[in-house]
Amino acid sequence: MTSQRWMLAFCFSLASVLSPGESVTTSEAKKYTCRTFGSGVVQPFSGSSFYVRSNCPFTLTRFTHNRVECDITTRRGDNGLLVHVEIIINKVRTVVQNGSILVEKKSVSLPYDHTYQHIFHYGIYTKLKSLLLPLSVTWHNVPGGIDSLRVELEQELSTDMTGLCGNNVPGDKKQLIKESVLPEDTCQTRDPVSTLNPVCQQFVSNTFECLQGMAPQYNTSSVKRTFTAMK
Repeated sequence: MTSQRWMLAFCFSLASVLSPGESVTTSEAKKYTCRTFGSGVVQPFSGSSFYVRSNCPFTLTRFTHNRVECDITTRRGDNGLLVHVEIIINKVRTVVQNGSILVEKKSVSLPYDHTYQHIFHYGIYTKLKSLLLPLSVTWHNVPGGIDSLRVELEQELSTDMTGLCGNNVPGDKKQLIKESVLPEDTCQTRDPVSTLNPVCQQFVSNTFECLQGMAPQYNTSSVKRTFTAMK
């Protein structure tokens, strides 16, 4: 078995341990995770993964907790990578674009400590941790954009939550996409939704970060092609 096949087999076996959308229970709180990748795959807080192929801006998640508002939006480039991420918590706006981080329109260097949030390097990733909400946002920069981003919540999902990450009631994916898009005249959405087959869904939701960390040659496009052939 070649090293590449061994690595793929290892990550695939790792994926079988957890199911998509699974929450982790600790002694302190329940953790929910929403992920999105450069291929256009979105793994919501609950429910199955789906594709969003669009260069339009989208609401990833929006909710209010203890009267603190959170609004996270993303935009992809034509290559599928995220080229613009905007995180607004308690009216403080953080923008990630072109490898730079701006807080209230001012470029910041890391680690960055603010009254409401910390932003710091987290291994090969960058992480924003809110001090007002039980929330963190972690992303991975590559040339041309961001190829993986995850939002982690250590609280029960709110019924007023909107965006691609969904809420505590899994709904129709096409309707979810329609309600989450922030349309512009120059953008377009192709193939509004494409459900992953169960094997691919499980692999995608649990092993993309493994592949990115252990085998840079495995990008999201190559993995997608591999599992398309398995359908």
